[in-house]
Amino acid sequence: MRNFFTQPQTVVLCNPIASDDHVASAPSNASVLTQCGYLSDITTDSEESDTDSNGHDSDHGIEDSGLEVRTCSVAVESVSTGRLVAAHPLKRRKLDVPAHAQRMLSTAERHGAQANALEEIEKLLKSKKTEFAGGPHGLQAKRARAIQSHLSLVVRNKRNSIQASTMAAECHGFAAAWGGHQIRGWTRMWISQHALPSSLTGRHAKVYSLLDDPEIAMELHTYICSNKWAMDAPRLTDFSKNRLVPVEAEKYLHGIVQNEMPQGLKHYMELDLFPHIHLKVRKGISLATAQRWLRHEGFRYTSYKKGLYFDGHDRPDVVQYRQDIFLPRMKEYEARLVQYVIRNIEIEEHIHPTNFVECRLVLCAHDEMTVQSNDMTQKSWVFDGEHKLWKKGVGRGIHWSDVICSTMGHLVDAGQSLEYGKNYDGYWNGEMFVKQVCTPKYNYVFTGGSRNTQLKEKIIPTFERLHGAGHQALFLIDNSQGHAAYAEDALLVSCMNVNPGGKQAKL
Repeated sequence: MRNFFTQPQTVVLCNPIASDDHVASAPSNASVLTQCGYLSDITTDSEESDTDSNGHDSDHGIEDSGLEVRTCSVAVESVSTGRLVAAHPLKRRKLDVPAHAQRMLSTAERHGAQANALEEIEKLLKSKKTEFAGGPHGLQAKRARAIQSHLSLVVRNKRNSIQASTMAAECHGFAAAWGGHQIRGWTRMWISQHALPSSLTGRHAKVYSLLDDPEIAMELHTYICSNKWAMDAPRLTDFSKNRLVPVEAEKYLHGIVQNEMPQGLKHYMELDLFPHIHLKVRKGISLATAQRWLRHEGFRYTSYKKGLYFDGHDRPDVVQYRQDIFLPRMKEYEARLVQYVIRNIEIEEHIHPTNFVECRLVLCAHDEMTVQSNDMTQKSWVFDGEHKLWKKGVGRGIHWSDVICSTMGHLVDAGQSLEYGKNYDGYWNGEMFVKQVCTPKYNYVFTGGSRNTQLKEKIIPTFERLHGAGHQALFLIDNSQGHAAYAEDALLVSCMNVNPGGKQAKL
């Protein structure tokens, strides 16, 4: 009776008849064999010894016992019916900072971040320089005010985040549940990134674009960067309707690929690119699609304007000269430069001299300008579209060369003007520049586009009169064609006679 009410147990058995290969092919996890029955049905040790002596009768003993025995080859699904062994409890780990203290620190840090975010969003909303997408009454501004309300309720009124976001959503016209969820996400983005949410309206790609294919995009970019186009709409219409004679059509076909935009692009995509990549487009591409692709590649359909002047400060040779020659040389002169205290230009900064032989250096920046008589503002007050007629030419002009000193400011007496032109004073060149700044008495330092030379008439006498003895000018001069002049006896091909005879310069 005692064994009758005992719970069934799980017994793990191995198949004694199974071969080694069969056991090796079993799953890595040992299969748990489930035995269903009572404890009284299980054989004792003495019974097992008797069955072992009988040899093959052991198999019949197991079968006759009425037990369901599953060997090692049984699937792993039978494991779920057995009783699993409970895992050992993990040991408690001693933390450097207690858990409750860490929670307090995290809470304080979160409250501080929320307070800072509230202050920043209020400054952003009060600033007149802030430009929201859609204007001050647009969707982005509305979301910013919702973020402010949410943070204000959390920081100042001590409301929890969900309750505060729900109230803020209802106040600003959003849905209570979903709007509150959105406001919490916007607030987290503002705290972590200081970024306002932007609308996704119009950003969903409704259709697949051929430019999404990297091969097509690469071929398109190569083609439009290596060809130039013009527009000839009537001839394009005749060509598309097969009205041109074969010779004219062949010429036009050659010209459309090379000289027309965006019709040339359309023709190239349909007849060359798509067959090359084994892509068949049913209706080809429209003119609007070609124009949109051109805009995607950076082209703009604008009226003709004069090109911008690029001074070339980022050219590789200019950058190399600036890094390897100009800046190291200026670093050498820095110890001798006359400098003033920051935010108090009336007090000269005291620098211990390395020796008492070299003079103090005063930085003098040289620059030039040109003005024309017809220079005027680009905008003016116009009544009823009656614009003032502009002069076609720039008119007569004046070239001015001047120097600004770091201690005395503008050296008025050192400036020199020139009314340039073929029928006037000529054009500014290196000889005039040397005549303006050179004198044979002293050797002064030049930094920039000009070489070391002896100073002569205007700039140096003015500098010496203002600074006296003990100071030396450090001229900072731009690279210019007029400054890079050759000597009078320089060996130049342009000064040589090609044919015998004639006046020959002494080189």
